[in-house]
Amino acid sequence: MKEWNLSLLSKLIRKNPGVSRADLTAKTNLSPTTVSSLVAELIENGLVREIGVGESAAGRKPILLELIPNGRIGLGISVNHDGILVAPVNLVGQPLVTYTSKVDLADGNAILSQIIEGIENCLKYLEQHELKENLAGAGIGLLGLVEGVKTRYLLGDEWYELDLSPLIERYSNQFDFVIENDVNAMALGETWFGFGEEDRHVLYVYLGYGLGAGLIIDGMLYRGAYGNAGELGHMSITPSGPKCSCGLPGCVGKIADGTHVLMKIKEALENNEPTAMTYDTLTVSHFLQAVEDEDELCLKLLDDMVFDLSRTIVSAVNLLNPSLIILGGLLCPPNSSVSQKLIKTIKENSIEGHRDDFKVVVSNLGANAGVVGSATLVLKTLFELPSYRVVEK
Repeated sequence: MKEWNLSLLSKLIRKNPGVSRADLTAKTNLSPTTVSSLVAELIENGLVREIGVGESAAGRKPILLELIPNGRIGLGISVNHDGILVAPVNLVGQPLVTYTSKVDLADGNAILSQIIEGIENCLKYLEQHELKENLAGAGIGLLGLVEGVKTRYLLGDEWYELDLSPLIERYSNQFDFVIENDVNAMALGETWFGFGEEDRHVLYVYLGYGLGAGLIIDGMLYRGAYGNAGELGHMSITPSGPKCSCGLPGCVGKIADGTHVLMKIKEALENNEPTAMTYDTLTVSHFLQAVEDEDELCLKLLDDMVFDLSRTIVSAVNLLNPSLIILGGLLCPPNSSVSQKLIKTIKENSIEGHRDDFKVVVSNLGANAGVVGSATLVLKTLFELPSYRVVEK
């Protein structure tokens, strides 16, 4: 019961900075003595601090509390088509420093080497800032089908496998790892540190060089019977479309993610079609800029992509009935033409009676969604049973 109450109070303080002991008593129905004792323990263990005195109509003024942002650190590691990101993330979802690297997903040894380089850079930062003892563990978000310490993923028509055992063994005496699908981790991060914090039914859509979704149902990450829920890119939307590596024709990921948009631009260049894009600028960021510059080819590809994606997302909305849709990934930065057009089209094509019942927003975590989500795999355990623990000094 004590662990339960510690978890409850620490979560309330995280979500309500400037809360008082009296407020916590009212919110939990615990006795004032119990709240004071538990808060003292949270302070002693470096998770909570007093930040001043509040106003009071009568009697003693309340002492206000907040979570110490760097009281615990989660090491976030994100590996997907967009590259490798590693960052120590604090209790308010802030990356303290970031390591980024491009990645050849077909080279498992290179992936492990780059992850290790990122971890070492982050550990050095934590040591320099006297935060290493606050490291609670590491979370890894990986593309593909995560099965224990391994993940399997498709590149083109070939399956590749990445075994994380050497990485885990290397750091076994320093910290533990939690491993999850990358988009699942992003969805989780959104519900802890992003726009999804107040919603219990969330559909997170990741659109970058790949396409996927993370599902939060009744406040819990939904993985499905075999851990593969959220494969939005493998929803077949047209029988006349190209055959996907999964075996079905017309999967939306085959025609509407960043990789395949760039492939269409490359084909246009080979056919000498007019466009401001070049072979040297075949990146998502350059595509977005070309859209903003009203490049005719890129505007057409944008319309095609939004048409296909919106139909897919609306079908998922009709099936799952979320209260919130969050769009994230390199192709969905805030205020971009892609994001705004996708939001508008989703709303216009949803069931009329439900259009006012759910929200569609762009992630406020931006490029950090992967590392914040991966770190959340660790940090969330500090606010859930039976995870509260004392860090030895």
